[in-house]
Amino acid sequence: MGRHASLPFHLYVNVRNDFLGAGMPHGTTAGIWHGVYARESQALMCHVLLESGAHWSGLPLHALSTTQDFSMGHELLMPWGSMGASTEVWRAHYLDGLGCDVHAPFKASGRHTGIVIDWSDGFSRYPQEHKPLNLINLESGQFALLPNNYATYRDAHFVSEESKENLRHYRRGETIYWERG
Repeated sequence: MGRHASLPFHLYVNVRNDFLGAGMPHGTTAGIWHGVYARESQALMCHVLLESGAHWSGLPLHALSTTQDFSMGHELLMPWGSMGASTEVWRAHYLDGLGCDVHAPFKASGRHTGIVIDWSDGFSRYPQEHKPLNLINLESGQFALLPNNYATYRDAHFVSEESKENLRHYRRGETIYWERG
């Protein structure tokens, strides 16, 4: 593992042109997002192949959208900076495509991309602070990278309205379970 990681599949995106250079015309450039890069406490950066054939590294999450909406900045879309130098990306097959409702730090709806990003160091050294982040494609087109407690998911075959009453009782687990040696 290192600072760079491949996404388990690529995503077609629009890149806001002002992130590509001061001389770029107003608008967007089509791209294929295929990887990420992270430094501890920095916003997640993206590797994107642009329609010009250029490969761009270091685009922040808020520079990408599946639409022309770029209204939210990184402080909302990724409330925590990267939590370590060794980036892990994995595919949560079951979550892929599930509708979701974001509850914090803003209210929105979207779909889970099936991609979860985590770090093997930094905050992960303190299990009670561990926060794998879910990559959610918002209805606006932007992408949010949020911890589990910031969104709930819709699955008509499993999630029940009655059970949602329990959400108010959920608390982060503080007990750490270790193998006895």
